[in-house]
Amino acid sequence: MSTRLIIRDDGDVIVIDAYGKLATGQERNSLHAQLRRLAEGGRCRVLLNLSAVSSMDSADVGELMAGHAVITMAGGEMKLLSPLGQVADLLQTTRIGELMGAYATEASALRSFTGPQRPRHRMAAKNEPRSEWYYG
Repeated sequence: MSTRLIIRDDGDVIVIDAYGKLATGQERNSLHAQLRRLAEGGRCRVLLNLSAVSSMDSADVGELMAGHAVITMAGGEMKLLSPLGQVADLLQTTRIGELMGAYATEASALRSFTGPQRPRHRMAAKNEPRSEWYYG
């Protein structure tokens, strides 16, 4: 199953509608890569719509957590929208839903982004040593 991510702008929050698997095996088009590009551009408030993701495995969880790390280290927030069925069960079991915040409706999720965005951490360029800076 392939991945399709549709990115839309809703004011100061970026909404990503995910279809299929989150982990693609293709770095260039992965969720993590998309989130890194957003963070580098200063867009660090992200709502990930999982309503069209029917299942997740460990690779998908890894992709989700790597993306969350990028956004968090850039001073932002990442929240989840409409996880259903097996996805909701997995997010509850792993407590990822508690960590990020999972919402049933887009309106309630968008309202949950309150207050000013936290200061952004400087992210390392690909050629900088990872020991000094975070590299997502």
